[in-house]
Amino acid sequence: MKRSRAVATAFRLAFLLLAFISPAYAQFNSGLTGTVTDQTGAAISGAKIVVTNQDTHVSRYTTTADNGDFRITSLPGAMYTVEVQQAGFKTWVQKDLQLESNQVKSLHPTLVLPNETVSVDVTAEVAAIETDKSNTSREIGDSTIHAAPLLGRNIYTSLIELAPGVTGSGLPAGGALGSGSANNDSFEQEAGYQINAAGQRQENNQYDVDGSIAVSASRDGVVNLSPEPDFIQAVRVSGATIDASKGRYSGAYVQVFTKPGTNELHGSLSEFHTNNALTARTEFQYCPPGSAGCRAIPAFRRNEFGGTLGGPIIKNKLFAFGGLFVLRSSNATTLVSPVETPQFAQFVEQNFPNNISSTFFKQAPPGAAPTSDIVTVGQLQATQPGFYPESAAFQNNPDLPAFGTATFPLSLTHNAYQWHVRLDYNVNESKDRFFFDWFRTYSDQLQADPRPIYRVKLPNNGFFAKLDWTHAFSPRLLNDAGFTWIDADGSNPSAINNQNLPNAFFFTGQAGFSQWGPAGWVHQNYSWHDVLTWTHGSHTISAGADIDRHHDDDRFTSPLLRPNFDFANLIDFAQDQPFDQFGPAMQVSNGALASDLYQVLRWLYAGAFVQDDWKVTHRFTLNLGLRYDYFGHWGTYYNSHTPFPFFSLGSGNDFASQVANGTMSVRGGKNGYVTNNRPQGWGPRVGFAW
Repeated sequence: MKRSRAVATAFRLAFLLLAFISPAYAQFNSGLTGTVTDQTGAAISGAKIVVTNQDTHVSRYTTTADNGDFRITSLPGAMYTVEVQQAGFKTWVQKDLQLESNQVKSLHPTLVLPNETVSVDVTAEVAAIETDKSNTSREIGDSTIHAAPLLGRNIYTSLIELAPGVTGSGLPAGGALGSGSANNDSFEQEAGYQINAAGQRQENNQYDVDGSIAVSASRDGVVNLSPEPDFIQAVRVSGATIDASKGRYSGAYVQVFTKPGTNELHGSLSEFHTNNALTARTEFQYCPPGSAGCRAIPAFRRNEFGGTLGGPIIKNKLFAFGGLFVLRSSNATTLVSPVETPQFAQFVEQNFPNNISSTFFKQAPPGAAPTSDIVTVGQLQATQPGFYPESAAFQNNPDLPAFGTATFPLSLTHNAYQWHVRLDYNVNESKDRFFFDWFRTYSDQLQADPRPIYRVKLPNNGFFAKLDWTHAFSPRLLNDAGFTWIDADGSNPSAINNQNLPNAFFFTGQAGFSQWGPAGWVHQNYSWHDVLTWTHGSHTISAGADIDRHHDDDRFTSPLLRPNFDFANLIDFAQDQPFDQFGPAMQVSNGALASDLYQVLRWLYAGAFVQDDWKVTHRFTLNLGLRYDYFGHWGTYYNSHTPFPFFSLGSGNDFASQVANGTMSVRGGKNGYVTNNRPQGWGPRVGFAW
């Protein structure tokens, strides 16, 4: 109920904000430009250009300037009919003009004098080309999305690496592994993908959904929303972007555009199924024929099913589109890891019953006993000796099997769902257009571990909500404003019935004892974007602003209070003799055990820009822009009790001396700034299209 009231309140505030801000990148950012001439090549001023969406019958119009130039902006990608009307000339018509998402096409109609008043259809004319933007990009359309063999039904993994100027495999990399976002599907909240562009790192990539930035609040280059392929109309991937309306990130630019409703009722039903019987083993899952327990591969299932439905609510005005997809699956994986032998664990329990190591062996045994590469106590001390003398119990049993390699074939459940609703409303003779977008996603993933008590389920969920309003003051003056709210929540439970077990790690490579939870986090992005566009003669001038507010709320009390111990080998562990300890977190002021470790981070990004797309000639456009970016302070909220320590190097001729003379300062806490600097700067943009 609290979440529902919060959503309602947020959207009421959004409407008020949209009414008062005059401030960047819209979901409807395609357009048409060109020059209207007569048969002699003379420009025709005052000609009426009417552009009609063939799917919705929604029309937009403008008139040509004194030099015959025209430009119609803020169009969605679709199939259009273009009419040019002028008294004394035949009506010029271009049908079936395909306009891609985020594309401005040039069109140069030539009007002829009539012998009688008839229209001229130009349906077989050479397709219009784009000479208005100096970007390097590619649109991946609906037909490609549905025909391509999408790996995991994930559009990012399978398609974004195909664009010009983009390198990399496109495979998942750099996401939030601890939040369950390591799967290659459309249900992850913090997934990263291995692509690079413009010489930049993966962290500089930007992802937009329907014109709103969807990058994580806590991890650059990581996207908070992966729409199902059936929801998507097109994806545009840019390797280089000159437009000043885009700032903050300088790498690849991935834009996802969802499908709208149309005047025709339409929908789809689909199911994707695979299992272990349809899959071959990998090289690392080899099983010698005839081996005990040998089978094709560990059992797994994947069923992804759902459907979409779209159509008119009010013909030619109000359209809806939406759908639901559900995933029920288990993922096959095989872990190969060194673990202690049952004989060693039993020996420790009998000879050191009061040691903490005995508690570990009782409560967190491995899921299988080692069957190969067995190392005895004597061999372990000879090749990888510990830091402490071994007790007489171990000295008298050098042939005791200590550890070996075990194989753990696992089937890890992974269930999820995603639903989506989109509304498009055109009123006031299409002078006002309202757009609403909503995604809701949930998934969980069973974590792989050699020890069953650490195989916990990692849930994560989130939503994406956008409200956009476009108003045409005149055919040449248009404003587009939008508000977006993105929420990504995750949690990591503790080990099954063993929250109080500390963490233990071995330098000799055995599977340790490790857990992170219980811990949870909430990442929220609030974004306001607005752009005002004015077409004046051969100039199309746009100016706008972006304001992004980021929240990162991390409740990490339990993991930060859980101590971590490092052991030189398994014998030191059995004797409770670590050589290193990290944690628990302590209060800086009094040295007591810390409490309420709740990091509540806040930061603000603001950007403003002006862009002039100057059509110097019919074939040459100069793109001039200037952008200002302000990243503000990184601060903490008033109820955050957790400051952040920062180490600063001191004086000295070498690094060791600088560390020895360094100081630790504590920043943040209650309503404090974590960093003192405020990154900001100006960025000029110059490009041309010919």
